[in-house]
This record gives sequence, C-alpha cells and structure tokens, in this order.
Amino acid sequence: MHSKNILDESRNYIVKHTYETVYLISKCNHSKIIIGDFYGEPNGATIDTDERFVVMYGCGIILYFLQPPFQEYSYETNTSQWLEWGRIDPIMWVDKVIPLDNHKMKVIFENGQTNMITI
Repeated sequence: MHSKNILDESRNYIVKHTYETVYLISKCNHSKIIIGDFYGEPNGATIDTDERFVVMYGCGIILYFLQPPFQEYSYETNTSQWLEWGRIDPIMWVDKVIPLDNHKMKVIFENGQTNMITI
C-alpha cells in the first residue's frame, strides 16, 4: 500500500478514505466515487477476491456491490448497490470483517466478540 489512507487495493480498484469518506477509484479510467461514509473514520475495507463487492467497517458495516451503474453512497437511501448493518440504533463498532466464501463474512467487534453475516 502506498498511502496510509488506502484501505485495500485489487487488480482493478483502489479503496481509500479521506477522514470519514470512503472512495472507490477505478484503475482503468481513474474515476472516483464515494462508496461509504463513517462516523469516526473507517477501521478498514476489503475488496472481494473476485471483485464482486467491497466491505467497509468501523461504525457499522457497508457492503458496496461492484456492479454498474455505480451509484454514489448517500445516507438513508434504499438501493441494490449497497447493504448496511449496525449503522444506526443499535450501532455495531466493528474492528474487522473477513469474507469467508461467496455468501458469508466473519465480523469481529471491538469488544472481541464475533458474529457471522450472510449476504
């Protein structure tokens, strides 16, 4: 990683943040789009190995699907472009998310507890 603000990088994408805002940058055309926003900055992000989605975490979790048309993230929006967990009451403080297979992710909370999420 070239910068402390880069959260993850894959063959075609870079995920980075500036303060609380998370961006997806295309390596092909250098386009940049907001894909998340976190209270207190994100703790991290992981691009799926098949580049199907990006999972971002910190104050909750945002799962952003890497499929056109890429829609810019906004609060309180119902869309098929992303899913959210633990972003409002009750808030989940997430330390790490580990994609396990096509449909499951292991969530590690700040208090050390773990849980599984199925997409």
